[in-house]
Amino acid sequence: MFPTLLLGQSFLLAALATPRLLPVKEPPTIQAQALDLMRLGKEESSPGLRRRYLQAASDFLFRYWSERAAGQGVSLVKPQLLFEGERLSGCGGAEVKHPTALYCTKSQEIAMALDLRRAVKAARGLGEQELLSMDLAVLAHEWGHHANRSLGLGPYKSGFSLTVKQEELAADWRTGQVLGSLLGYGAMDIDGFTRSANLMFELGDYEFIAPGHHGYPKERFEALAAGLAKELTPGQRLGTWSFDTRETFSRPLADSGNGEFLATGRKLYEVQRFEIDRTNQVATNLIGGVLGAMSCIWGSRDQCLGMAMQQGKGRAYGRYVSARLSLDCISGRFDVTEDGFEAQPIDRDGKRQAALLAQRDCQP
Repeated sequence: MFPTLLLGQSFLLAALATPRLLPVKEPPTIQAQALDLMRLGKEESSPGLRRRYLQAASDFLFRYWSERAAGQGVSLVKPQLLFEGERLSGCGGAEVKHPTALYCTKSQEIAMALDLRRAVKAARGLGEQELLSMDLAVLAHEWGHHANRSLGLGPYKSGFSLTVKQEELAADWRTGQVLGSLLGYGAMDIDGFTRSANLMFELGDYEFIAPGHHGYPKERFEALAAGLAKELTPGQRLGTWSFDTRETFSRPLADSGNGEFLATGRKLYEVQRFEIDRTNQVATNLIGGVLGAMSCIWGSRDQCLGMAMQQGKGRAYGRYVSARLSLDCISGRFDVTEDGFEAQPIDRDGKRQAALLAQRDCQP
């Protein structure tokens, strides 16, 4: 028995001497990181919140694009994020100040000093938390330029020469991918996305003659929407909402209470639809067109070119509009409130939202 006792003691001593291995903590999933970013964006306004949010957003974007790059056998370098008062090491060493929002290719730096309240109509009257989702879209666009270097321009690579417009639209497309993924993760709400889409439309320009032309407003929105559609599928649930088409979202509303909609085969939805108001643009361009024609007849070449550059500057106004859509499954007609039109056949909906809803919800 004595040798057995010694053997047991030696096992006990060996066990005590062996260091205990702690379980390896797995890094959070990319969805968990996105949800953390959303929670940070909902914190009460405080000094430094925007800076902390954009730094966390840049960390997320680095992981997001690194994972996608790895799938193509490519690795990414994380660009340095610079804020107001700092100075770029490339691109002429310029100081970062409003209205700077750029990606410096040479030094792989992103500068974020754009004050949205001072720069765009879409930001007027918004609180800091609401502005953060728009700041995220701007940062995602600049990150899109960085991703373009390694992953290419996607559907915007064509021809033998690269234009500024191609590069910008490709970055908008990548922004749409990011925002679509955030919606799919449950880390962005519909309002956050629609604010960002409204911003992207407003950032478009009409300087089609200029070498630095970034794309018309509608083109920039369409590039964003194309990226969104790459990440989401029609009918995909996003909380209480559904993604319907590239320009529309919907969520069903409860019956009116007296059974009217149920009894008549009608269904009612709250919808978000992207609409473009060209009233101001048309009025301004009629005047500008006459002046432009006169300049080209009697003026110098520079005057003629100058007037041509002004065409379209009576800007169209594009934004997501909240409305109610009623769908009559029996007659095959739909009606959108406040759009100025009476009920129409489902196939007359140019956005194809009514057709998708009918296919999904009008089946017996």
